Amino acid sequence: MLPSRDLRILKTRLAFISGLLAGLLCVSAHAQGYRSFPGEPIDQRTRSIQERVEAVYAAGDYKRALLIYEKELAPIGDKYAQYMVGYMHLNAEGVPQDRVEALAWYRLAAERGEPLIEQTRDELIKSMTAAEIAASDATFRELWRTIGDRALVMELIEQDLRTLRAQTGTRIPGSSATGPAEIYRPSGEPLGPNFYNDIRQRLEARMAYLDTKVEIKDLAIDAEELQKIRDQEAEAKAALASIERANP
Repeated sequence: MLPSRDLRILKTRLAFISGLLAGLLCVSAHAQGYRSFPGEPIDQRTRSIQERVEAVYAAGDYKRALLIYEKELAPIGDKYAQYMVGYMHLNAEGVPQDRVEALAWYRLAAERGEPLIEQTRDELIKSMTAAEIAASDATFRELWRTIGDRALVMELIEQDLRTLRAQTGTRIPGSSATGPAEIYRPSGEPLGPNFYNDIRQRLEARMAYLDTKVEIKDLAIDAEELQKIRDQEAEAKAALASIERANP
């Protein structure tokens, strides 16, 4: 049986899901209680994976559950899945016990400030040696660079910037004409006149999230890497400003 603390964490599953679902807007009462993440809205396929992996875990098929948590859900910013990867490494469920790996995943899962996850992370840190924590630093840095919130948000920002850069000219397949941009679904249905304005608002929200929500100062990264991060964010902001001037 899971310790009571971990049972409480498991019960926050709906809050995690709501945080992912919320995107730019809170869409449920659960989301109001969880720090929103301006990612892509969760789709039905992901919902199905989340439900399936919980059933797999409950059935005791830990290797399969770990694979789903780590390879399918953790990379899209599912903080509950990231926590579970750490939990399973710590408790040797489907994998040999690895406290160093567990701490790295707990740190990643805690980056949105969920108190229960932060508490679990801090309690583990207290039980580890300086050498173990240092080893975990390296693993955490790599996870953060690839599937941390900042990396995921920056990827979405770049996608939106590419869409806005293509704003001028027709989007009708096979046409060589140019003119005001119109975006069509594969079915031929137009997406509507507010398509680009919605993207711009989403971009602004995501850039604000990087400025106010994504902590960098506490990461064990050197000054050169920190500067690269700041430069990348500045380039994205400059690109959006340039697009705004070209398409007021």
